[in-house]
Amino acid sequence: MSILSVTEKLQTVTVYFLVTMKWKNVFVTWNPQDFCNISNLVLPVDTFWSPYIIIYEQVDEEKSLSRPFLSITHNGIISTTQQHQVTITCNLEMHKFPFDTQMCSISLFSFNHPATDVILRSNQTTDEVNKKSKLYHLTNGEWKFTNINIIPYRLEDEEKVFTGIIYEISMKRRPILYVLNLIFPTCALYLLDMTILFSSSSYEDNISFQLSLIIGESVLALILKDILPTSSDDPPIIVMFFIGVFVLMIMGVLETCLLMQLKKKPLHPFLKTMKLLRCREQARTTSGNLLSKQGDSLTEMAMGQEERRDSNPLGKGNIELPMLTGRINAEGQRSGTQAELHEYESALLVLDKVLFCSHLLLSLLFIIIIIVQWSG
Repeated sequence: MSILSVTEKLQTVTVYFLVTMKWKNVFVTWNPQDFCNISNLVLPVDTFWSPYIIIYEQVDEEKSLSRPFLSITHNGIISTTQQHQVTITCNLEMHKFPFDTQMCSISLFSFNHPATDVILRSNQTTDEVNKKSKLYHLTNGEWKFTNINIIPYRLEDEEKVFTGIIYEISMKRRPILYVLNLIFPTCALYLLDMTILFSSSSYEDNISFQLSLIIGESVLALILKDILPTSSDDPPIIVMFFIGVFVLMIMGVLETCLLMQLKKKPLHPFLKTMKLLRCREQARTTSGNLLSKQGDSLTEMAMGQEERRDSNPLGKGNIELPMLTGRINAEGQRSGTQAELHEYESALLVLDKVLFCSHLLLSLLFIIIIIVQWSG
């Protein structure tokens, strides 16, 4: 009649169903013509014997509603309908959660009466039961009823043999709620994480934002943890999906840290070189000022040197040549350092693009694998 609840943590399913039993009592027959054409009677359930049915998978206390009446026909056919609201244990396969289909069994048998006394058989075919179940199904919640399969079975217990009927119920989960609450937010967070790689903000801001996204993903993982069983031989695909997203996010943080450290590394030798060049220029300026002051007190010596210098042009060139050479070397060293820095920044930009492309390809490969696993 309905699938009330499914508890993945406890591996239990609560269902509501009707059981109609019919049997013949040869001692309860009469001729309707002798009793005012009465062919059917409704009597309390305790008036005649009725079989006691046990549900093998039941894990909670008996919640079946009372069946106070029996329907008896003149030819001895007795029938009764009993309502059951039962929590049964079920081996839930969570590998494809939330796109999973579960199959649970309800086994009915009369444990008080062996096969020599009572034989249980289904008076309806599988098609008839499926048609009636789909017609009278009440709930339209998370689970969609798909099929019932009827299997007769025999249970041997020491020297006794018991007969029973197994009803295999197939149900499919409606995944829209979990897609909106878990999968879609996870994909949105990861897209934001990938978008950071395109941003022009500093690496420090990128790292802080990426860590915030990882914290948000952790909250979604805690919600998932409260739904799934604590132990499973076959881990669900959604767990691998969350783990893969975590790994990719952490890889993004590590890549950003690497680029930040590589960008800061070449600044130190460049600054040292620039500082050294400025110190040399200041030293030359100071020495020039000192020479100009000494020139006032040594005018005759300077004039004599000037005359000798004018008479010998090669000497003047010899004095100015070392200063010119030093200045050329300083300018060349500065230009070389700037060229190396520019080349380093270009290589760093290429490395950034390579890391982004490899991260993007790895993400696409991971998404394809997850989609194939879910659809397989």
